[in-house]
Amino acid sequence: MRELLSRTSLKEKFLPIAPVRNLYARAKRSGPTCMLQGILDEMQVAVEVDESELARIPATGPVLVLCNQPFGIIESMALGALLRKMRGDVKLLAHPVLSAMDGLDEHCIYLDGFAAGNATPARISALLQCVRWLKAGGVLVAFPESASRRQPSTRTQESSAWDPSIGRLARMTAAATLPVFFKERGRAAAQALGFVHPGLVHPNLRPALLLNEFLAQKGRTLPLRVGRVVPSKALAAMESHSAATHYLHWRTQLLGQRTLHKIDLAAALRPMLPKKQLERLTRPVAPEGLLADVENLRPDQILDDGREFTVFAAREHEIPNILPELGRLREVTFREAGEGTGRCTDLDAFDRYYSHIVLWNKQNREPVGAYRIGKTEDILPLRGMDGLYTSTLFRYDARFFQLLGPALELGRSFIRPEYQRQYAPLLLLWKGIARYVATHPETPVLFGAVSVSGRYTLGSRELIFRFFESRKFSLEGSNDDLGSLVQPRKPFRPGRIRAWDCRSICHAMQELDEIADPIADMESDGKGIPILLKHYSRLGGQLLGFNVDAKFSHVLDGLVVMDLRKTPPSSLERYMGESGLAAFRRYHGLRTHQGRH
Repeated sequence: MRELLSRTSLKEKFLPIAPVRNLYARAKRSGPTCMLQGILDEMQVAVEVDESELARIPATGPVLVLCNQPFGIIESMALGALLRKMRGDVKLLAHPVLSAMDGLDEHCIYLDGFAAGNATPARISALLQCVRWLKAGGVLVAFPESASRRQPSTRTQESSAWDPSIGRLARMTAAATLPVFFKERGRAAAQALGFVHPGLVHPNLRPALLLNEFLAQKGRTLPLRVGRVVPSKALAAMESHSAATHYLHWRTQLLGQRTLHKIDLAAALRPMLPKKQLERLTRPVAPEGLLADVENLRPDQILDDGREFTVFAAREHEIPNILPELGRLREVTFREAGEGTGRCTDLDAFDRYYSHIVLWNKQNREPVGAYRIGKTEDILPLRGMDGLYTSTLFRYDARFFQLLGPALELGRSFIRPEYQRQYAPLLLLWKGIARYVATHPETPVLFGAVSVSGRYTLGSRELIFRFFESRKFSLEGSNDDLGSLVQPRKPFRPGRIRAWDCRSICHAMQELDEIADPIADMESDGKGIPILLKHYSRLGGQLLGFNVDAKFSHVLDGLVVMDLRKTPPSSLERYMGESGLAAFRRYHGLRTHQGRH
């Protein structure tokens, strides 16, 4: 059978050279456009891509474009034609079967996949052309997926990985790398027509399969996603060509996660169930009542007082008009973010005995945002662990608070929608919390729930989850892992991204900012790391666990702990101020900022 399949006459019988040559001839006569574009026009094939994503393509310098390949030849031509509209120095790595077609040599370097195989003169020559082209500052488009197709697909890491020569090519040429992804729309239909996996086909018949797949794509629209550029210095810092290749493969595949949300039985049934009726919001509180509360504040309650805003701390009985307005504004803000309780106001029993850090706009005479804070040394003796809001999300072992010591629980933070485009309001709220701690230095540890909205894809939420899961946290002088002393009431169930893939990447990443671009690539609106998560991380915060809050629009809540005694003084001074920081560090017997005693 093998000899039969290897006969040249049989291979030629199934190779549709004539239809392809006729197509190319028509494309050449179609006008002075790029040959690749002419072929697409004849095939009536279009690329669907967001203009804002096209702007990510570097205008100059060497660029290695890496793409998946759901069908085959058609994607390489479509991507080449698209890039040629933006830059003239574009080459495609193409299957050698296309070398027989007139007019493509100026666009292509012919290489049958990246897998090493036999070091034939043709393969070595093609790889050298790739190196020279990139070093000269050109754009090279490669489809590494074609190399992995040499073997039947499995779920193991080894068979799914790209050949390490991908990373080597990017690193040795100092090229920026751009991941792109063609959505595999219609793949099932293609398989139904007999387009089987090329790795299962005898090598002599593979060209016939590729060309038949190509001709069958007539009239298609190809949805394309363009990721963010991976700088050459990021790849140069990786430990090996294999590590760089693995990262680039991962970044490319992540683009396929965009718009994908958690799929489970509950999620599948939820659209079929009657939607929860949102209660009508309470009426706004009269401005006179709000202003009366502010005017009755004591001077020691003012944490920061500027030209436009005031930040103050107060309890329920001290702000009888402002607190109901905070409850209304919380619900307004959270609903706009796709969250919220659904009730007429977001107030609960905890609001009665917690304190509130409030940001007040002097000119508009209105609250802008707030935090809710509670001191464990006040709450635990009277109410136990159930008196803490986070106990509704996590189950605590009693040893947790013994190890934690005096701490301040933070929660229910918000900035009303019309102020969210400004950075100052959030900065001022953080200043208010830091200055509250400076006046209560006996509570150096902050903890609370930080939310990752359900509007993030499951891939993004899983990436955040895996990043923090790979990092352990214990208090200085203790061998106990705090994360083992707290359990989520409704655990997060990841699974969209292969666990081995995500864990290995997160283990290699040192800083939270390093997952910002991968997250943005998965989000249709390009949003990155949630701002509070980023802020807490910069202050030294660690996440101990994650819980899904079914009562609050299924947001993912991470339990974050920050020991401000370990926060870099330069970061803390920005919020506490010089005198506040000095007093805080003196209280805890720490060296003052810049080495002063």
